[in-house]
Amino acid sequence: MIKEKAYAKVNLFLNVTGKRLDGYHDLEMVMASIDLFDVLTFELLKEKQIVIESNVKITQVMEENLVYKIAKSIQEDFNIQFGVKIHIKKNIPIAAGLAGGSADGAATLRGLNKLWKLKLSLDELSKMGSKFGADIPFCIYNKLCIARGKGEELLFIKKSLKLPILLINPNIKISTKDVFSQFLEEDIQFRKISDMTAGIYNCNIELIEREMYNSLEKIAFKIEPKIETIKNKIIDLGISGVLMSGSGATVFAISKDKNKLKEIMDVFNDYYFKKLTKIR
Repeated sequence: MIKEKAYAKVNLFLNVTGKRLDGYHDLEMVMASIDLFDVLTFELLKEKQIVIESNVKITQVMEENLVYKIAKSIQEDFNIQFGVKIHIKKNIPIAAGLAGGSADGAATLRGLNKLWKLKLSLDELSKMGSKFGADIPFCIYNKLCIARGKGEELLFIKKSLKLPILLINPNIKISTKDVFSQFLEEDIQFRKISDMTAGIYNCNIELIEREMYNSLEKIAFKIEPKIETIKNKIIDLGISGVLMSGSGATVFAISKDKNKLKEIMDVFNDYYFKKLTKIR
């Protein structure tokens, strides 16, 4: 049996720079892995079948599950004569802007690479994963990086932030497709990613907090005003480094003061998903 951790991510910086001919958007991002993860276990089956189990309902039909699609694709592409039973223990909220689905997909690529003895490199797995989702290449490596293109062009940052991070989600799912479909050309803003990366390389937390940016916030706030309410509430409570991650609906806050973040977490009632963890 093989076990893989599927780590969630946050975007410290996310800027949409244009629309691509393939329908995707060009992005410029700083992405960081956080210590919140799903756990996937892989058990070899003698019969050529794929079985997906989970502690929560992810999709209505198993064949629509991203993990199933990736496993099926690998099985066919490499002519694997064995099957697999995959159990997904979900801890990352679904459709929350934390790349939970992509993390599970990346963990599936890594796990089956070991289980079926494919001997593929991480770079090869990343290339395979990019066909299934723009965040999967990042989730293969789980390293702090600059991401461009659809998110598959990665430039790793040789730093480790290890910052406390607070996640708050109002238990609302937001469709990434819905958010991007409402993003217009006039919404494009010029933002310098170099200021964020300078903050990271120089371990300047104040600069990192000041340069946190997500050009999708405006649209997500219109779709679900509770996201903006959460962000403003955290700012009012004295934290300046606050941002929505990805296309929402999770808001995260970073600070050197872990106790302050814990105090803020306790303000939000049990209706919210909330987690105090750290950037890896």
